[in-house]
Amino acid sequence: MSSIAKNKDPTSLLNIQHDYLLAQIKSVQVPGQLYSLIIDNITESILYRVITKEQLLRLVTSIEKVDERRKSAGKFINAIYFVDTNIYNCNCIIADVETNRYKSGIGLFLPLSSHKSEINQYYNARFLRHPGVDAYFNQGETIHFINVNLYPVESRVFLTDNKTTNSMPIYFNENCSQFVKAQVERAAKSLVSLMVLTGEYPLVRFYNPVDLSHPAKRLCELLADEFQTQIDEYARLNQDYPPASVADKPRSILLICDRTLDLFAPLLHEFSYQAMAMDIVPDLERTGVYKYQAESEAGDIKEVEAKLDDENDEDWINLRHVHIIEASELIIARINDLIKNNPLMVDRSKASSSSDLMYVVAHLKGFDEERKYLTLHKKLIDECLDINSSRKLAEFAADFEQTCCADGVTFEGERNKTLHDDLIVLLAREDLHINDKIRLVLMYAFYRGGLSESDFKKLAKFIGVNDREIIGLISRCFTNLYKLGFPIVKTNVKDKPMTRTTFHDINNEGTYNTSRFIPAIKQVLTKASRYHLDEEWFPYFRDKPLQDDIPVSSRANTARTNQLSNGTGSLRNPRIKASWASSSSIRHVGSTSSSIHNPLNQKIFCYVAGGITYSEIRSIYELSSSLNKEFYIGSESILKPRDFLIGLQSIDKAKSPIDLDLNIAKELNQPRECPQFLYETAAPPPPRTGSLPPNQAIQNQMNKFQHDVEIQQKIFEDQHSLASSGHYRKRLSASTKSSSGSNESKPKEKETKTSRLKKLFK
Repeated sequence: MSSIAKNKDPTSLLNIQHDYLLAQIKSVQVPGQLYSLIIDNITESILYRVITKEQLLRLVTSIEKVDERRKSAGKFINAIYFVDTNIYNCNCIIADVETNRYKSGIGLFLPLSSHKSEINQYYNARFLRHPGVDAYFNQGETIHFINVNLYPVESRVFLTDNKTTNSMPIYFNENCSQFVKAQVERAAKSLVSLMVLTGEYPLVRFYNPVDLSHPAKRLCELLADEFQTQIDEYARLNQDYPPASVADKPRSILLICDRTLDLFAPLLHEFSYQAMAMDIVPDLERTGVYKYQAESEAGDIKEVEAKLDDENDEDWINLRHVHIIEASELIIARINDLIKNNPLMVDRSKASSSSDLMYVVAHLKGFDEERKYLTLHKKLIDECLDINSSRKLAEFAADFEQTCCADGVTFEGERNKTLHDDLIVLLAREDLHINDKIRLVLMYAFYRGGLSESDFKKLAKFIGVNDREIIGLISRCFTNLYKLGFPIVKTNVKDKPMTRTTFHDINNEGTYNTSRFIPAIKQVLTKASRYHLDEEWFPYFRDKPLQDDIPVSSRANTARTNQLSNGTGSLRNPRIKASWASSSSIRHVGSTSSSIHNPLNQKIFCYVAGGITYSEIRSIYELSSSLNKEFYIGSESILKPRDFLIGLQSIDKAKSPIDLDLNIAKELNQPRECPQFLYETAAPPPPRTGSLPPNQAIQNQMNKFQHDVEIQQKIFEDQHSLASSGHYRKRLSASTKSSSGSNESKPKEKETKTSRLKKLFK
């Protein structure tokens, strides 16, 4: 599904990739010629994420898959191949050449992989040297490599692809070690694409965990090395990179880290709208699709499905990163404003209470888009609140979690000396799910610096599970953490607690007691943007910033920061000191960009190998808004808490690649030979019967076909002549209108009386 923001935010990865792809397709076309766009499974998802099929069909006559049956276009249609460069696709293209399926070929290929010597050899020695291929691509002159090896999820969030559900086993399961090199290379290719798209040539820093000794300790360094190699090679081959504009602003920074940087973040219950919905709503947690019932204007009840990935949904953009209580208030205010501003189109007598609002919205004539989005978010927010109420998450579990993250310090600043007893009480509750209880035990173990094996067995009994298989899965979550540098299961009761430097923080000022936790990513990126980040823990891979590149305000404290910023605390620190930041830096409405875009703003990129969380995604938007810089984050997958627990089970040595169903394994083991049906040519049509002689009928058919071709050419020329000016002016004017018309009304003054719902969240 294409998702292009209406406001045409110039910093949005969705819009950047949209414009880049369209420009690449247009650049290889010649007016007066007809084209068919050929894609594969990899490029299909990239393409349709940012461009609609309707937009593409203004430029090409058809869009087809490279390995599916296609009609022969003969001498009339040219083929544009937007595909990955692999042996399978090369053989599919050879089949097109040998069957004369198209007039000629143009390649918009994803870059070759540096480590796949087999594909490099095949491409250069067999594919390009095929006499038909050489002529088909005009002696190689019409082959181009384009860097779009990333899948933009949101305006500031990207993934390497949209098929890797969990990358933890790739990096942390010893049985999957054969895939690490390929996955690291893929991640580096995505990062190179990101830099090419944004026009940046960054300084590279990586997480170097000084106090860890697990097998994947050097993962971040390996990824930094691979990225530096690829980006340097790209710069050598492209004289126009990096663009001259990089000299006019501070050099960008790329920070590479992995999931071991912060293991609290994927376990905590988050109460911002997006994170909460993805965590506790069953449909979204398991499938990413929300199913609900909505009333149509005619009064019919219908089943609706929605994916929360539409950047055109302004309500979603504005609500997704705010606390669920505020989101509930804002969506009701939004509905009331819509009703208030259209008094002649609704029956106000039907809205005697807030529960009647959705009836009014359903029968609001017109406003189809607004009605769809408002219904979706009102339903989903209400479901989040209902689930929270039934499971007592904010009331009991969240406060315990936050106290564990704060090293035992409560919201009031006092040390909780009864956390163990509190945990037993929580584990005995029947309204908490098993996954909730596992998360509580893990966070308590982090706080304690580990527990003995006997303690874990006792706690497992309190969880209330009798099934031996499930108990085994729970045990794996505990024992496998040593592979991430957290050996929380002590072999001997007398062993000293594990100490580990942590980088997250706690904020008590102007926040709910259930939302004190600040992810390590936010703290580390804040320091990196100010050049205050410790160089022992986060060394530069090669280049360091020149003294003139560092802002004057940042220079004085750099040396002192390197001494003090070895982490904000440890799992056994006597107390984590709260940071008393102003509430304005924490409270943030989930807009896609800073209020004022400055093209000279520094860009800060972060890549987290092993998966990112929704709290870390929220932090990226908050930093972009508060620090006047452009922050972006990426990974192989987005980890919901359930995914993280599954990941801990999947890194067990008992799990083989066959058990794990890894996307990287499927792609590396894909077939080499193309489907045989691609070599089939269309049979000649049967002779037509009728009053016309056969020769005359054939001539009439040829004349009609030629006439159709001329019409298509005329349409193409008309559109091409307007593509560089009128087409984009129309989009800009539309987006400007949308942007100006979407100003939200001022929020109503807060009632002095605290609602019962707010008391749950304190």
